[in-house]
Amino acid sequence: MEERGYVAEALLERMREGGVAFRLIGDASAFPESAPPEIDIAVARASLPELPRLLARFAQEFDLRLVELERSARRGWRATFVWSDELGRPRFLAARLFVGAEEGASADALFICGLVDSVEQGALPLDRASWLSGLWREAPQETTALVQRYWRDEAHARLIAQAARHGNWLALRARLAELRRGLRRVRWPRLPRRRVSVVFTGRESVQRTNLMTHVQGRLAPLGLDLFEDRAGGAHGADFRIVFDGPPDLDHPDAIAIARDLPLPSALAQVEGAILRWMECRVERRFPDAVVGANPLGARLLQAPLVGRLAAIVLNCRIEGRLRSPVLMPVPFGIVVERGVRIGSRVTLMHQVTIGRKHVSRTDRAPVSGNGGALPVIEDNVYIGPGAKVLGPVRIGRGATVGANAVVTRDVPSHCTVVGANRILGVEPASVVAARRREEEATLS
Repeated sequence: MEERGYVAEALLERMREGGVAFRLIGDASAFPESAPPEIDIAVARASLPELPRLLARFAQEFDLRLVELERSARRGWRATFVWSDELGRPRFLAARLFVGAEEGASADALFICGLVDSVEQGALPLDRASWLSGLWREAPQETTALVQRYWRDEAHARLIAQAARHGNWLALRARLAELRRGLRRVRWPRLPRRRVSVVFTGRESVQRTNLMTHVQGRLAPLGLDLFEDRAGGAHGADFRIVFDGPPDLDHPDAIAIARDLPLPSALAQVEGAILRWMECRVERRFPDAVVGANPLGARLLQAPLVGRLAAIVLNCRIEGRLRSPVLMPVPFGIVVERGVRIGSRVTLMHQVTIGRKHVSRTDRAPVSGNGGALPVIEDNVYIGPGAKVLGPVRIGRGATVGANAVVTRDVPSHCTVVGANRILGVEPASVVAARRREEEATLS
């Protein structure tokens, strides 16, 4: 089975386990072999509030990047998941979950749900049209009666019946806008999706243009607006790629690429930075669903303007840059020194200290390991109450630091550390960590 098929099947199974009533709009028989880049799923209206949390949990459990999570015209959600294949190329699956027309999974209910969605979207692809014709042949009389409930005009109902009966949808495609106006239900306006803009700036050269062309091709399913800064247009961009920029550039919305870097390495860095930025944007927009529900004190502690005042009240010191929200269920006595790098969906319990091992050593002290004197905390890490993470250490993706643990050495991904550097499950997890680090850098 293709990777996209695995992910699509896993998402549907996760929805079943979560008790979400849904119907797949399209031919499900293709999933054992593959899955389309975008799948459409009709869900019950009562399930809409649960979807953001379910999608975020699904991405976290299967180690996927959730780079898009949008509410579509108040009728549902659109989510995009990204992962890397065996060759390090990005793979995509977009899921559009919207309110279904009818309960149940009968042929007539599926037909009307798929048709209404296509009419409201203003597009009817060939595979969707073929699928609708097959449903019509299963229950023509029931489907005809249901169509007449949704379209008052007999001419519209006759047009739909003829298209489905003969499998010729050309005339119907030409009148989709007219059918949408005649639909007997609440019609939400079609709002255009806001496209993320990425500008390539810095030293202009053939290498920069070549890099942008490759990024545009590999990230095409995301629909990004990529352009070069040739007329001072970089100010309105969401993210900047600074070619031959300063190596110490530390900005949440930019990354510097060395001019002498080979194209595969530069491509991996740029792709990782863009996907990382989009993932953090989702976390900032939906912190409760993606990261977890923080108490008021934790939200104030991470706010840009009132954070320092809240830190005094809560006896905390958060000086490290937080690119995405951090879950702090009990925000008391937490210390994060300046220069500490923290990933996404990290949980910090009370009395946690993350900082230098030696007070006299500066951030730029020459040390081995990750290249700095301060810790790096990767994604999905849990740090228990009273834990201390000190010095140039890296806490791997998905690791757990036990309560009152003292960590002064690297912790492989998906491991647990207790006491003083006592790492559990280090041998199998080190293999996982090595493979993850070869595939991609989890922090940018």
